[in-house]
Amino acid sequence: MAGVNFVRLRSTTKLFRGMKAHYGTSLTLAGRARSRVDGNDYAQSPGTLGLKQPGQIHHDLERDAPGSFQLVSFDAELVEASRRALDHAVSERLVDAQVDPQDDRARSLRRLHDLVLAGATDPFALEVAVTEAVSAFTSFLAAPRRPRARLRSSLLRARQYLLDHLADKVTLDAVADYARTDKFHLCREFSRELGLPPYAFLTQARVVRASILLRRGMAPSDVASRVGFCDQSQMHRHFVRIVGCTPGIYAGTRMRKHFVLP
Repeated sequence: MAGVNFVRLRSTTKLFRGMKAHYGTSLTLAGRARSRVDGNDYAQSPGTLGLKQPGQIHHDLERDAPGSFQLVSFDAELVEASRRALDHAVSERLVDAQVDPQDDRARSLRRLHDLVLAGATDPFALEVAVTEAVSAFTSFLAAPRRPRARLRSSLLRARQYLLDHLADKVTLDAVADYARTDKFHLCREFSRELGLPPYAFLTQARVVRASILLRRGMAPSDVASRVGFCDQSQMHRHFVRIVGCTPGIYAGTRMRKHFVLP
């Protein structure tokens, strides 16, 4: 369906680490694992529903056996359409990266996963399931915040500054000033809480943004400057290291919409 893509990984032992590029929901099918998402630790077991959004930092810490999971992603335009229709705020971020199984909204997300797992082909059934799932997803974005160990405010500001200035020349002093802290505390806390230093975060964010522009049909030669790389060569080097293929191959493959960034 337009605006919706899925990928299923079976019996993987890989520990994934990186930045999420899309909105979406994951379903653990087999295996148990422990992950850190935006500074908070979560446990996954069969049936666990996860929530994803662009800029989210995910780091698998351990896996007790080969795991299988399915990811259904939603294009930003579909999420924005749901937000507008349901009058949800447009600037909220996810409070949690997993769904409480007792939450009524879990049923809508699970129904879509089950249809995809079953290979459903009925367009109307799929359209209804997608609409219900995206509606549930956007309600999590608009949910009121509740007490929980979260990233400190200085890190939230620093992360947002980096995401807002992908195409700019960024200095550590500017990030620290915006975060209202000094650069020494910023680097220490950023790496400790998010699992990678500010420069690595910015590089991954630029690669994620480049992958989105490539999916939209922009030529690789035009993408580098749009996402803040010095030149196409620098983008090529980081893209291959993080994604595992060149920007040209990524842009040209028909399976690019199903590709999962590490």
